[in-house]
Order: sequence, then C-alpha cells, then structure tokens
Amino acid sequence: MTALLPCPGCGALYPPSEGPTDRYLGASAGCFALFSWYMVGNPEASGMLAESRIPEAAVVVPPTSAEPSLDVLIGDAYGVQHHGEESPQAIQSVAVHFLDLYGVITGKTTTPGWAINRGLRIKGVFHKLVPPAQGSALTIRHLFPGGGVTAPITRGQYVRSVYDTWMALHGATVAQWYERYVVRD
Repeated sequence: MTALLPCPGCGALYPPSEGPTDRYLGASAGCFALFSWYMVGNPEASGMLAESRIPEAAVVVPPTSAEPSLDVLIGDAYGVQHHGEESPQAIQSVAVHFLDLYGVITGKTTTPGWAINRGLRIKGVFHKLVPPAQGSALTIRHLFPGGGVTAPITRGQYVRSVYDTWMALHGATVAQWYERYVVRD
C-alpha cells in the first residue's frame, strides 16, 4: 500500500502522483485530478477517489443551505483553499476568487464571476493571505463517500465551510479589498 500525502492546499490525503496541476493553485496532483474530473462529471476517472482520504481533523459541517447560488461558487472555494505560493499571480488568484465568494455570499452581487473580472483589472495590489490551518475546512474529498467520509456533503456546504474558515481570519481585509478594488471605478 502506498503512503498517502497531504494536499498542500486542503490537507486531504492522496497517493503520490505526477499528474498535472494548475500553475497558480497549490493543489497536489491527486487533489487537482479529483477536482477536475468532478467538474466534468466523472470523479472516478481520476483514480484518486478510491485511493484518497479526508484529513483526520474533525471539521464542522455547515447546515445544508437552500442557497443554490453557493453551488456555482465551488471553483472559487477550491481556488481560495488551494492558495498556492508567493507568486503575484497566485496571490491575485486567491484574492479574486475570495472576492467573488464574498460578493455573492454577502449579497453585494448576484452575478458569480463579476467580482473576479473587476478584481483582475488591477495588478499588484493584493497581499498573500495566511491560510487557515490544514484540516480546518471541508475539502473537495468530503463530497464523496468512503475514505473516511460517512455522509458526503453538498457543494454548498463545501463552499460555506471554506468561506467561513477564511473569513474568520481575513474578513476585514476582503471587505476592504471589495470596496476598494471591486466596487470603485
């Protein structure tokens, strides 16, 4: 049996893999494969579902929400949680995905993606946000049974967990960024 390694972004455990990753996201190849195949509707195709596990830490699962708008933010939540390195592009990627989550979840916009486009107009204004401790939020792996998951979560629960965890650390910063770089012309 191969030793599982934690994804540097979320802490979920995956077998070593040489597969592709995203140049701005700090996801392991296994985590990125599972997410990518999930987004196209075939998570088993990556081979990572059966071999992966959730982190050992117990995470609070948000209640199931009637907010359908949260489901479409799964890519933003994944982008924030998989925060990447110190490059300006990785920093901006986390910032604009976080701004999109913030805008939709707080009701400042009803259009997912709007805050991303607004935030991308300006380069070099965001700073790296210190990520929460690994295992403090749900992971993409929590969407599937097995691997330590007894009851899979919903997309909305995943989005809310990542958002709440990051907001607890950086709520004032993202609110300031939203007013300064998204709303203002």
